[in-house]
Amino acid sequence: MVSLKDLFDKVVERQFRMDDARELMKRSFYFAGGTLAHADVHVVLAAARPADYHFAHVPQYEERSLHSMFESMSDAAHAIAASLNSKAGESALRFLSVRGVPRATIISRSGARLADRMMVRSAVASMGTRTGTMYVTKATTVVVTVLSIDSDQVFLTTAYPAHSLNNRPLPPVGSDLVELGHQQRFVYQCSEPDNA
Repeated sequence: MVSLKDLFDKVVERQFRMDDARELMKRSFYFAGGTLAHADVHVVLAAARPADYHFAHVPQYEERSLHSMFESMSDAAHAIAASLNSKAGESALRFLSVRGVPRATIISRSGARLADRMMVRSAVASMGTRTGTMYVTKATTVVVTVLSIDSDQVFLTTAYPAHSLNNRPLPPVGSDLVELGHQQRFVYQCSEPDNA
């Protein structure tokens, strides 16, 4: 978790960097351990571990038909930093400062510029029975970053790369999008790619 004011000040100045993103990921993960929050970034942790090791502690993900992951922690940190260092990131934090807004989702083409490939895990089934798992690399279209607030502390609920979003619109090309719930959407121009 990080102070909303400290995070906002860095984002407004476009100074939220890769190390800041790593620290936000780490603090959010430890905060969520004592709550019902799902503070976890979808990322391949190491070549020596199974690709989906990051969610081994959350068994319901094993049965998901598709699960997308950043290829590395560096890709995740760069993508999250770029998603926040944008008009959409700034707007999401402004929304979180309003009482009654507990969560904001950034759907970012800006972040996808810095993590342009992702790993997708597919659960393979035959005649309704799970038979295996398949991994493929795909192009990243957007990065989804979900921020939540507790008092004045912001935490990263989740972040993941995506090629498409089921039943949700992608932002127009050259744009980022902020969602509040699934009904309110705000579109912003992408940031320049060197802001992470």
